[in-house]
Formats: sequence, C-alpha cells, structure tokens
Amino acid sequence: MAIQEYEENGRALWRYYVQKRSRINPRIRLQRRGSGFSSRKDAERDERKQLMEISAEIAKLELQGCTWREIIDRWESFYLLYPSARYAESTVKDNAQMLRNWTGPWLDRNASDLNRADAREIFVRAEELEKTQKFCKKLKTTINVVYNWAIEERLVVGVVQSPVKGLDAGVNAQEKIPEILSIEQIQKLLFEAKIRKHPWYHIWALTVLTGCRSGEVHGLRLEDADLIKEDEVSKQMALSPERRHFGTIRLQRSWNARLNKYGPLKARYWRNIPVSSELYGLLISLKGHDFGKDEFGHYLLPRFWEWDIGQQAQVLRTFCREIGIPSIKFHTLRACFATHLISRGVPSATIMKICGWKELKTMERYVRLAGIDERGATEGLGFIPTDQGIMENVVSMFEFRH
Repeated sequence: MAIQEYEENGRALWRYYVQKRSRINPRIRLQRRGSGFSSRKDAERDERKQLMEISAEIAKLELQGCTWREIIDRWESFYLLYPSARYAESTVKDNAQMLRNWTGPWLDRNASDLNRADAREIFVRAEELEKTQKFCKKLKTTINVVYNWAIEERLVVGVVQSPVKGLDAGVNAQEKIPEILSIEQIQKLLFEAKIRKHPWYHIWALTVLTGCRSGEVHGLRLEDADLIKEDEVSKQMALSPERRHFGTIRLQRSWNARLNKYGPLKARYWRNIPVSSELYGLLISLKGHDFGKDEFGHYLLPRFWEWDIGQQAQVLRTFCREIGIPSIKFHTLRACFATHLISRGVPSATIMKICGWKELKTMERYVRLAGIDERGATEGLGFIPTDQGIMENVVSMFEFRH
C-alpha cells in the first residue's frame, strides 16, 4: 500500500495503490489504484474502502480453491523440490504430464467443482481410445494421489474425497497379452545376433540372462561382477544345477535417459543377481575389452548413443523384424527371463528377489503368461467317451437282453 502526492495542471493531488495476496493460495492476488484526490485524507479513506473490498473478493476466491491445473503444477513442484523415496524425479514428471494430457477438460476448472460425472467422461475417452485396464487403473490412482494431496494442503475447499474415488475405471478395457518370446525365439535372437556380430549382442544376452531393466544393465561396471576363478568352473559343473555358483552381479545404480543421469534402482535398494554358467561364459568373453569408464568404474558393456537417450527398443525391434521373429521392446527381455523361470518352477520369492519386485501381485501377470497354475488342471475330466468304454457298454446291453 502506498499513497503519493503528485502535481497535475499546477494542482497538488493524491493517489494510492493497494494490493493483497491470499495467504492460502499465493496465486490469488488483487490490486486497486485510485488518483485525483484533493487531500491525503480522502485518498486514505478510499484506500481503506478498496482494501476491504479486495479482501472480501479474495475470501470468496479462497473458498473456490485452486484450479486443477494449479494443483497439478504445485504437486509437481512440491515433489521435485522435496524428493521422497516414494516418487522418483522422473515418476513425478511423468505422472504430472499424464494428468495434463488426460484430464484436459478439467485444467481450468476449480478442482472443488469436479465430480464423478466429470471423471466418467475421462475414462470413457480412455476406453474409446482402447487404453488398457492397467493404464486406466494407473490414471485413476494418480488422480487420487494428487487430489488427496491437494485436500491435505487446503488447496481444495469443501470436498473430502477425490472425484474418482470408488469409480470403476477401466473395467471394460481389454487387457492386452504382454509381449513375450518363446525359448526357441530367444535362442534365434541371440544366435543370429552372435553370428552376425551385432554390436548389441552382449547387451541383449546379459539382459535376458539376468532379468534386469535397461537402465540397470546400462549402470553395470566391471567392479559390480564378482566371478569365481576360471580354474574352479569344472568343480561347479560337476555339481547339480541347483548347487552351482559362478558368482554374483551386484546392481546398485540405474541410468535415467530422461534426466540424463544415474540414480537409484526402481525399488530404491541394491540387489544381487546370481551368475549362471551361461552368463559366466558371456562375461568371460567380454574380458579384455575396454569400453571406457566414469566415476563409478569401468563399463561392463559397450556404450551406444541410442541407449543413452532411451532408444534401445528401436534397435531391438528393427533386428527382430530382420530375422523374422516378433518385434519386441527391450523390456520384454526382462519379461522373458521372469516367465521362463516361473515355467521351470523356480520359487516366486526367489524370482522376486532377483528381479527386484516388492509385491507378489507384480508377478501375477507373468504367472498367468507362463500358465503354470492352469497346467494339468483340466486333465482327467473324462467327459469324452473312449472306444473301450463304448464297447463295454455294448457288451453289457447285449448281455442284459439275453
């Protein structure tokens, strides 16, 4: 607030400027100006009047709360400024952008006015665009998280729950069968890559033998591999497969192509990968290669610019089409690893530990894909008559008539 004296046409006049910002929502800011007053007292009187009016207007605006766009922006800014173990930086940015893309009709509306009818429109659109059930559930969860955060921060007024709470989101959406390769197709992929000396051969082979994510493989250094000595291999091969031990690979960092830097693993803790005889042979074949180094150590695998910027899937898809197998994304190699371990009867707890999954439900889709729960379940129903049964029945009827 300020009152100033100025001169106009030889006369001494007074003017004022007043502005006020909401303490609840700093984005709400109102201002007023007044001029041409013949005395300072008149200017002060009008200034007080205007201050009371804008205070009342701000109070009304505060009751309306923030727009949905403002809430998304503030949620994103909050978690980028105060990172938590729950949300990685890339996750915060991705979720905020997903909300901007999929809740466009909400952005300039007051969040407190949104209701279930508005929410249904969002998911009807998602269904029309054939989005998966998994995507719809993720969208619903993200809306819930951000909206509930806004309620806690008093950015939404007069509402106690999110507009999507209790809504059946994506129940009619068709869940797509995940990409997967058979054992024969994996063998063909690696065989063709090896004989053609494809530069990505070692990367693909190591990924499908460890079940690691792309960023985790990118983060591996020579120092992360603790292998047995070569003269001990024959002793290990003499043991039964479940007792063999060729060393371990310790995962402790993951490359984030969006942020162009290394960060923690997705589960936020390091883990060990057991080295099989196949993986041991692969790692030994890399011995003597110098792929460079950084502050974390010597690179275990070759480096490619496509990998650095997150285009590793395009390289793999192109090669799959060339050799006549289903075109898959890079992450499918991890799915192949998990699915084929499950089909071999490896315990779920062991696979979860190797793959870095915290919850059993993450494995459910891979268990269904492997089909181990259904295997043999329909055997022995005995609905279809056998030739022997038919003949016995004919004989019985013949004897009965006589």
